Amino acid sequence: MIDQGHIVPNVWGLHILSPNPSNSRKQIMAHQISINNGIAQYASTQREWHGLGQLMGANQPIEVWQQEAGMDYKIQRGRIRYATEVINPNTPVSALQSVDDKLVLFRSDTLAPLGVVSDSYKVVQPAEVLEFFREWADKGGVTIESAGVLFGGKRYFATAKLAEGVSLDGGRDKVVPYALLSTSADGSLATECRWTTVRTVCNNTLSIALKGKAAFKVSHRSVFQPDDARSAIEEANKEFGAFMGMARELANIKIKSDEAEAMTVKLLMKSSEEVARESAAFERIMGLFNGGGKGSNFETAHDTAWGWLNACTEHFDHHVRARTDENRQAAALWGQGANMKQRALELVTALI
Repeated sequence: MIDQGHIVPNVWGLHILSPNPSNSRKQIMAHQISINNGIAQYASTQREWHGLGQLMGANQPIEVWQQEAGMDYKIQRGRIRYATEVINPNTPVSALQSVDDKLVLFRSDTLAPLGVVSDSYKVVQPAEVLEFFREWADKGGVTIESAGVLFGGKRYFATAKLAEGVSLDGGRDKVVPYALLSTSADGSLATECRWTTVRTVCNNTLSIALKGKAAFKVSHRSVFQPDDARSAIEEANKEFGAFMGMARELANIKIKSDEAEAMTVKLLMKSSEEVARESAAFERIMGLFNGGGKGSNFETAHDTAWGWLNACTEHFDHHVRARTDENRQAAALWGQGANMKQRALELVTALI
């Protein structure tokens, strides 16, 4: 509850103190990308599948990215108060009880509440996420590719291309390294910057380190230090070389259909092999491996361990069942999908 303005009547129990509703701008959600005043809070250098957001030209200033991606608002803090009996619009604030060790975080522009957190929660502001890349961008070392706000402002992120990428086959099968910086205003994510790769033919994403070596993460109990994060990512540059070496090895390992099926069962099995084999995920992954996946006909992927890994990543990035496409994207980057992709990576690298 924001400790200012009018009391919004509610049912018995928790009540919200909010500013005058007439001062709030309407905010709706479209595919979990935040929409504020009819404008999607997302920007990218290429037109995305959802068609939302602003299309950015090359070498735009950080300030322009912050504005176009809708990341120029601030996260503010408010006191939490609650009622122990039914209240009405004339009930004074002094009649409400307070929660001394908790705060509500809310947006400065829409005044929408984002999450209830401890009073020691260290906020990373949306503008800071893009500001993180300023030094690299000014030196020409990285190119910002996308940035945006998800779930009404509870999460926000930016990605930057770290290099032009490397081809496994000297041609079509190309992998590009990115830095992904993400954080949250509701405690659902730590602040994290990590290397991730994108296979350009299918836009499959995969973190490059088995044990998270190519990542810097700090909880909201500590202050995020951008210089430390940049140093960690720069030092992890060699990880991309190791990842590409591993990818080439996997591309040279031929596997039969029954071997791919066995690995898929291991990946998906929760209760029994029979249940895993009968699942829609098993059918989808094997279909992608057996020629249905993007780039599955490349020599590097056809009947290879690399092809199986990309069948898994394509499934979790683009095909796994989800309430919305953005929920799938969020899971693929930060949740169950990301965990499953790392599990697939562990299984397939055991063949090397």
